[in-house]
Amino acid sequence: MGLQSYPTGEPSRVVSADSRAGIFPPHMDANPIVLDDAAGDVIVVVVEGEHDIYTAPTLRERLDEAIGRGGGIVVDLTGATFVDSSVLGALLDARRRALEAGQGFVVCVGESVEPGVQRILDITGLVPVLPVINGRDAAIATARSGNGAGG
Repeated sequence: MGLQSYPTGEPSRVVSADSRAGIFPPHMDANPIVLDDAAGDVIVVVVEGEHDIYTAPTLRERLDEAIGRGGGIVVDLTGATFVDSSVLGALLDARRRALEAGQGFVVCVGESVEPGVQRILDITGLVPVLPVINGRDAAIATARSGNGAGG
């Protein structure tokens, strides 16, 4: 995005929520990726909003943190509205590493999956590979039991 001219000929100003003029907050701030360790021995990586090539590095960092803590891992896409192939790549890589470490790894979605998430899961055929479980509680139980560790 650059400066644009209005019909009056005046340049537009960059508008930002950041107090520093002209500085846009990182793309990922609007779409958080956080770790939830309330389940104890299972870490839930909560992914909300839209995620793509710009937020995939942050997702990889959070997944690295989760794997480093040991125990099962659940990636909760319930609040996600869109994910692209770079996000799926991050999930597949994290799953491989979790399995190598003997950790359960599953992805969970809610009762109704956003079209921007469901479509990429359907197109790629990765539902059985990841695996994808309906509901966080069921996903936590699966990751805890190690059933998410089998292919």
